[in-house]
Amino acid sequence: MKVLMTSILCHSGLMTHVQDLLKYCRDSSIQAGAAFLRTQYVSPAEAEELKQGLGEVETWEYEKDEELLKIAAEGDWDLIHAHSFLTFKAAALAAAEARIPLVVTLHSVFLWGAVYWDVLAQARRIIAVGPAQARYLGPWKRKTVIIPNGVDLTVFKPKRTPDNEEISILWFGRVDGRLSRGLQVLDEVAPLLPAGIRLRAVGQADIHLKNIPITGWVKDPVAELQRSHITFAHGRSLREAMACGSIGMLLGHGYGGRVTPQLLERLNYATDAFPQYHLPQPKPEALLHDILAIARSGEIEALRKKARQIAENYFDVKNMGRKTLSVYREALGKE
Repeated sequence: MKVLMTSILCHSGLMTHVQDLLKYCRDSSIQAGAAFLRTQYVSPAEAEELKQGLGEVETWEYEKDEELLKIAAEGDWDLIHAHSFLTFKAAALAAAEARIPLVVTLHSVFLWGAVYWDVLAQARRIIAVGPAQARYLGPWKRKTVIIPNGVDLTVFKPKRTPDNEEISILWFGRVDGRLSRGLQVLDEVAPLLPAGIRLRAVGQADIHLKNIPITGWVKDPVAELQRSHITFAHGRSLREAMACGSIGMLLGHGYGGRVTPQLLERLNYATDAFPQYHLPQPKPEALLHDILAIARSGEIEALRKKARQIAENYFDVKNMGRKTLSVYREALGKE
């Protein structure tokens, strides 16, 4: 099987998802390449670095749809898998010209049916990374499967850190708009924390923080996550933190509290805090109460082990890979 993936080069969970899936295909003896639409999200040097991070995977960058058509026509591909919506229409055209199946993955919450009706109609199968992403598909829900983002548990893993009386709390992610509401509330909580609890942030947001020191987006966040006792995040960021043994607190537009198997089941195993999930509005008193309850419980190490166990049970990238390859086989009529 030969699979051509289309996406964009960027510093986000989208890029990590594509990277993980390409690696899983390679490890499963599936030949896969990636064609990236050239955008302004990264500099040429950053784009080159991201491509180098894919190892021996064959990659292309293109600007015009005609270039992608040529890549698809000359590669003898069996299937095209489009990730970034910026590549959907070109990927659909390329798949039609090459007479091969199209699979698309919906990574964001959007009115998909209203804007990409023709692409959804053509797609042999549709993957959504969560229930909220799978909404607004009209009749195309019948060929849609939800496959949550996976985390490479061999990369994101706990590390024994020296005992320290200070409790480290982290906000981790990349958010903007309504999703940044939770971080803004967390910033209000920072001055209320007692001595011995330190709150910091790693990532990017479109708000000004008054009380929490923030480090920008980091290339490799593993060390930061490993030394954090508690992490407030959502989506892939939360999964990565829990895989590193940090107690996961679901925070975005809404607030879900500590991530437990029961919470995951209620949210259909999503770790997102989008408005569509109707989580309670984050309030300073609720966040402060939950932080202090964990800090004073005497069970921090036990809860960190539970966080890793949840990641092993629900977030393993191998589960995502297996399910995605099953979708490929279905699209090719092999199942």
